[in-house]
Amino acid sequence: MALGDLITIHCVRGFVPYRHFGIDVGDGSVVHLATKARGDRTMEVQRVSLAQFSEGHKVRIERVTESYQPQQVAQRALQAVGQTDYHLVLGNCEHFARGCKTGRQVSHQTERLIRGILRASLASVAACLSRLVAAMTTASVPQVLLAKTFGLTTLLGEAARHVAYTISRCANIEHRHAEVIGRSMGVTTAAAAGAVSGGPMGIATSVALYLSIDRVTHTVFTRWMTRPTTLMEVHPTVELLQANSHSP
Repeated sequence: MALGDLITIHCVRGFVPYRHFGIDVGDGSVVHLATKARGDRTMEVQRVSLAQFSEGHKVRIERVTESYQPQQVAQRALQAVGQTDYHLVLGNCEHFARGCKTGRQVSHQTERLIRGILRASLASVAACLSRLVAAMTTASVPQVLLAKTFGLTTLLGEAARHVAYTISRCANIEHRHAEVIGRSMGVTTAAAAGAVSGGPMGIATSVALYLSIDRVTHTVFTRWMTRPTTLMEVHPTVELLQANSHSP
């Protein structure tokens, strides 16, 4: 690890796995957004030692495509120390750390969770409506079978998408590439399920539904659930100069 690295550890709260993020400032310390103390729910940007940040967990370097220069990344993080702005969905530790690293305040794990819930909800609605239509129709057996499985194929695709993404991230593949792998696996799984239930027509309808739900979810998330990017001005700080003087 080195000055300006975006670092992360795998944690579990209850039964929920998640990743905690911070910025390495190059002197053995890390800036991250966390609770002030045990039992205190107040969140604050803090500068702590690497050992305090990791709490015994393995520390990994998060790969990113674009980044500020290492000194700028550290400056941005250090200038935020003491701030208490926090929101689980729109301003968590990943938003803060990625904002320092790239200027874009995003949280891939929160975004994926919300998008996944939206896609699964839409697919469930489609499945319920298709079953209702199948129960009321006098169509042929293949058409009824296709109607009954409409939507379920998307749910199977969503499950495959999540598994493929998770495996890719565990293999340290960058988020955007893991998303492509996951989406491709989701479409393929939905098409395969559609083929089993309805042949060529099943493939066409399953893929069309999967891609349509994916597009609707993207539009909804982008329009109403994306936090505006805020870029901090970068100025030299005494803390950073001291940190650099101790860095190898």
